[in-house]
Amino acid sequence: MNRWLALSSAVLLLTGGTSVVVSKQSYAQGEDLAREICFLVSADDRREFQAVLSRYNLRINNLYSSVRCNGYNLLQFAVTAEATEVGSLLARSLPSRMILERDHHGRTIFEWAETTGYDTSSVIQALRQRVPSI
Repeated sequence: MNRWLALSSAVLLLTGGTSVVVSKQSYAQGEDLAREICFLVSADDRREFQAVLSRYNLRINNLYSSVRCNGYNLLQFAVTAEATEVGSLLARSLPSRMILERDHHGRTIFEWAETTGYDTSSVIQALRQRVPSI
């Protein structure tokens, strides 16, 4: 299964002037994969999370940009779920520029954590170690 196709939320992709319709089965598989990713984050199952990445040949950078769990990005969801193992893996694996990206409200992960009361989270602490300028 193509990793881009599995994570695609679009039903119609335009490639070189040719339109390609994503089948309902592929779209459903992408939703199932995203649901599985969210479940593994909430269960804080780092080993199985890494196994899914390997099994589907996925990169954390692509997941971070594509998957939302309960309206949160993967880092925010790891913080709210108290998923220390998976959150620390994300903190180590994501480039600092992605960690410092602003969300749709214009806040960084650190500003979000302060405003929502999660600033003492172990995941946020791991992120601060990863990006020490903050």
